[in-house]
Amino acid sequence: MFDIEPVTLVLSLVIIALITSPFVIYKRKQSHKIKAQKLFMEQMESGSNLKFDHADSWRDLYYIGLDTGKKALVYVKFEPEKTAHQIDLSWATDIQLVKIERAVEIDGKPANVIDRLSLKIEISNEKKGAKILEFYDCDQFSDNMGEWPLIQKWEKLLKPIVKSNQIHHKKGVLN
Repeated sequence: MFDIEPVTLVLSLVIIALITSPFVIYKRKQSHKIKAQKLFMEQMESGSNLKFDHADSWRDLYYIGLDTGKKALVYVKFEPEKTAHQIDLSWATDIQLVKIERAVEIDGKPANVIDRLSLKIEISNEKKGAKILEFYDCDQFSDNMGEWPLIQKWEKLLKPIVKSNQIHHKKGVLN
């Protein structure tokens, strides 16, 4: 049978605790952060009387939700400061997927690397004229984790709403 010295056992347990404690602390911190974000979104949804038909969150940093009945889009970026946009899509005139990339050479072969992904929504009744919703920024993240299909999905969701606005605004101008 094995004999384990009490000193070795205690020392081993201390080392294991020291190694695992950062992971446990990080997990608890992330859990708390996600709960706070969900609570914020629930409060925003109920406070604005919105019901999101479509919603996505990614990287524990971004949230986007759409209430198609009220034509309202909510976009939140939680860090470094909490930035929230509530966009009335009934005034949206155009939507563009903005993809900024650069050419690089990998193993002697040319390739494109995405630097930024954003949705640009033109709003007719705003002085600034456009809202830019960031989906990916290479300065914050080292790689894409599904942002490209996600931004395409949201462009596809929002295009018909914007198109119907263009038709509606044209009819209003003609009358």
